[in-house]
Amino acid sequence: MFGHQSRRNFLKVAASGTAMFTPGLCTGSANAQDVPTLTVAWGTDVDSFDPAQFKSDGAYIVQANIYDTVLGWGAESVAGLPNLAISKPGVFTGGIGESWTYENDNKTLVVKIRRGLKFQSGRPVNANAVKYLFDRGLQSSGYMRLIFPTMIGVTEADQFEVRDDSTFAINLPAPSGMLLDVLALSNNALLDPEEIKLHATADDPWASQWLKRNTAGLGPYKPVRNEPGVEVVLEATQGYWGARPYFRRIVIKSTANEADRILLLKRKAIDMVIGPNSMSPKNLKSLEGEPGLNVVSLPDTNCNFLCMNLKKKPFDSVKVRQAINYAMPIHAIIPNVLYGYGEQMKSPIAAQTPGYDGSLSPYNYDVAKAKSLMAEAGFGSAPIPVKLAVRVGYAPHEQAAIWIQRELETIGFRVIIEKETDATFRQLSSSGGHELSIESWQSWINDPFYHLYWNFHSKASATNKGGYANPALDKIIDENIREADAARRMAAVRAAQKILLDDATWGLLWYDNWARVTRSELAGVAKYWDSFERFNKMKLS
Repeated sequence: MFGHQSRRNFLKVAASGTAMFTPGLCTGSANAQDVPTLTVAWGTDVDSFDPAQFKSDGAYIVQANIYDTVLGWGAESVAGLPNLAISKPGVFTGGIGESWTYENDNKTLVVKIRRGLKFQSGRPVNANAVKYLFDRGLQSSGYMRLIFPTMIGVTEADQFEVRDDSTFAINLPAPSGMLLDVLALSNNALLDPEEIKLHATADDPWASQWLKRNTAGLGPYKPVRNEPGVEVVLEATQGYWGARPYFRRIVIKSTANEADRILLLKRKAIDMVIGPNSMSPKNLKSLEGEPGLNVVSLPDTNCNFLCMNLKKKPFDSVKVRQAINYAMPIHAIIPNVLYGYGEQMKSPIAAQTPGYDGSLSPYNYDVAKAKSLMAEAGFGSAPIPVKLAVRVGYAPHEQAAIWIQRELETIGFRVIIEKETDATFRQLSSSGGHELSIESWQSWINDPFYHLYWNFHSKASATNKGGYANPALDKIIDENIREADAARRMAAVRAAQKILLDDATWGLLWYDNWARVTRSELAGVAKYWDSFERFNKMKLS
């Protein structure tokens, strides 16, 4: 369907300067038609097209563009930056769901499904298809099976109700401030039920294996090529119900090396580098002011922290953890590692999250205070050997580890930095195999209790990387995760932050900035809560 072009050949074309920003050019296609094409690069891949089970950033980016959800997050223009938009808490737009209302004291959400929509198969999109996607999420293995019961209190499929072809309802045990966000998650994407059933088996009733390499959804784009390590190509969906995308084709080039992505940008062979961690802060800084390019940056909800395994000595001591927080050299990391593309973490929840209170943290860089706390904890007479794990390839973490190593050794540790592949790091992180590690966490739903539950509740064993357990905090989360009164909810968020700061649960490092490098004329770039691009919103200004 599309001509093949290797990474080496693509870079050769870029170096020659022959690949230009031409809307009608499809780089790498032997039979390119004159259609507006956006060519981008990333350093990831698509591991699965199953919205319930993917793991890679590349899969999320693609799924956010090939699948529709019931609702979507709205994005508002950034003041002074007309080509850039950002999501705001509580702002939603219609998707498959045209409108929505609450009943039963806000315990029932009623969604009106757009009439006349059809899947690519020609089958109708109706309330039964919407119920199927929720049933699948609740009953198949994957993210939604965890999110539905924990965040909104849905534990049974019969809580999802079809009233007629165009009316779908969700019946909750109590109101939930996160319900609309759950409906906007790309993990909760619409699939063609009959197409899925055609590929289901006794061992795989939800066709998850088939969906690794195939799709059955409805969205502004459809994938027409997926060659791991080479490229992914998307084409605009014919007859799509929404606004016609400016870019009719998206060509995503796999470029594992960041230096290659910079070359492609400078040679005008790509319009944008996409995905989180796609460009190091040092290189972002170097591209500021580059002719024809635009570096955009916005505060983000991504938290970077020193994870201490509370089940391993000496990190079971709160004084040791407090000492480590006083020794964090964030004053040096932000200018020397982040080059300003981040801000100091002053709370275990993000500064962009409702309820954040940066005034509660007692921690500032104070080595004398750190040494005193180590002595109070009974340490300091002999160096404590400890391993600090970081992912290979994420420059800010690798560089920050050196600064942290130096400071921790001044207060009584002997730190060995261990660089691990992403797969090894994830496995050891989830199983509690690290002593110290530098971690990142971004809550897909920008809600304080979503963040607090997955990172700090004692039941969230797979995501509570430090093994923290505090009955008082569990009680606050359990009692307020679906609290309807906004004032009580925010008071509870403040109390939770105070507990976590007193317990020094994380070594506080920084919040990332969301940053992208684009062609100067590219408009419609937006930062959503999940931080992944929506190509159908982009155009040339």
